[in-house]
Amino acid sequence: MTARVALLGEAGIANVGNDASVAQVIRLLEERDVDVRVTLVGREPAAARAALGRPALAARARWAYRGPLHASVPAQGLRACLDLAHLVRLVRRFDAVVVPGTGALEVGRGGPPGGQILSILLTGVACRLTRTPFVWLAVGGSRYSRRVTRAAVRAAAATATIRSYRDPVTLEAVRACGTDTSRDVLMDDIVTARSDVLGGAADGGAEGGAGVVVLSLVDVPSATGESGATAAERRRYQHEMSRVLGALLDRGTPVRVVVSDAADVPVARRVVDAVAQDGGRPRVQVRVPRDFDELSGDVADARAVVGSRFHVLVAAALRRVPFVTVEHADKVRVLSDDAGVGSYRVDAHAFGADELLESLDALLGKREALARDLDAWAVDAHRRTRSGYDEVLARLREKGVVV
Repeated sequence: MTARVALLGEAGIANVGNDASVAQVIRLLEERDVDVRVTLVGREPAAARAALGRPALAARARWAYRGPLHASVPAQGLRACLDLAHLVRLVRRFDAVVVPGTGALEVGRGGPPGGQILSILLTGVACRLTRTPFVWLAVGGSRYSRRVTRAAVRAAAATATIRSYRDPVTLEAVRACGTDTSRDVLMDDIVTARSDVLGGAADGGAEGGAGVVVLSLVDVPSATGESGATAAERRRYQHEMSRVLGALLDRGTPVRVVVSDAADVPVARRVVDAVAQDGGRPRVQVRVPRDFDELSGDVADARAVVGSRFHVLVAAALRRVPFVTVEHADKVRVLSDDAGVGSYRVDAHAFGADELLESLDALLGKREALARDLDAWAVDAHRRTRSGYDEVLARLREKGVVV
């Protein structure tokens, strides 16, 4: 019997981490000797189909109204009802609906419960109405300060048949919303289940005596939980990162700027342009990898990585390349602590260039020992994620979904 599985996620939005997570779930579903037909469901079905080569469907109903009341509460309520009716028709076509990793339960610091959380809630309700198993697989979240956000997460959790998380912070956040998590499954990020994780340490320093340093920039979020950073916050971040890049080049350190999300490209180019305007410095190329394999290749020969994006740091850790974390979210703090590099971390909203460079120098002084620690972490993370996935799979089979 062919198991029809829908993967609900944000694939195809030019975010390497999202695509890597969805692709890894597809590999896990198809690696066993079973017959599975995977369909992607999300907000950009055409882009998801192009990125991952699988059939894709829209998660939302068509909405043509763009009048003056487009953003009003009644209009948004009507659209949610239309989306729910659309999802009921959609999910009844599948044997299971899976949320495949990613930060599906994340919001900004204290942000509203819209976006993916609302999409997960509506999909979960549709699955309940059609008795379709709804699975959270290694999802990531954040702490929720607003009551309305906690209520939305609690309601979404109640619709899930099986829940699993990529870190303890997410599990605790869902529990704090009033959900019984005693039977929920804890694992690491789903990308750590890749079969090439067990390949061993990278050689590092292949591009010259000092070795290349990868600098990964981010469209820094607001420190206050607003929908976006203020102009002052962006200027400050870009100024300090420009100082860091300039100082590394002045030392003669080869630098590679790598970004894994389309939203980060303008930031990276502004920083590179600002440094290049100071005469005598080489212009640094901005690399935008197409997928996780390219991202992994971009960090593999580095002596160190400096960055914020979660899956850039995951790629570094899986290649045993120590990293300095420019922290903007719980997930990167947890990752750096688990991977043994938590001592080399600065606050994305408060750091100075000198502080970051001091952390980088300290990390480089212990690079070999940290690489060995990362090797142990990668093996353990792979084992934990595979074990968690096997538990989720066993529960699905108990419910008659053969995957």
